[in-house]
Amino acid sequence: MELVEHWWNGGAGGHREDVIVRRGPEGTHEVELRVGARSIKREYRTRDEAKTISDGLRAVGVWLDLTRLRSFAGQAVAR
Repeated sequence: MELVEHWWNGGAGGHREDVIVRRGPEGTHEVELRVGARSIKREYRTRDEAKTISDGLRAVGVWLDLTRLRSFAGQAVAR
């Protein structure tokens, strides 16, 4: 799967949250919500559906876009 977006809440509220969007080889998209050690993943047919969910999960608080930082740090963006 290829990384599309990776957002982090900066550990606000005492726990880390991440919202990650990935694109699969068939064109589907996966949205993953990580809260601490828990992870919930759901698959969506289109990028627009995945973006709507991702935006909703990040509606409250301040979120940092780590997508480019991961690429800049030399980590593999495609998974």
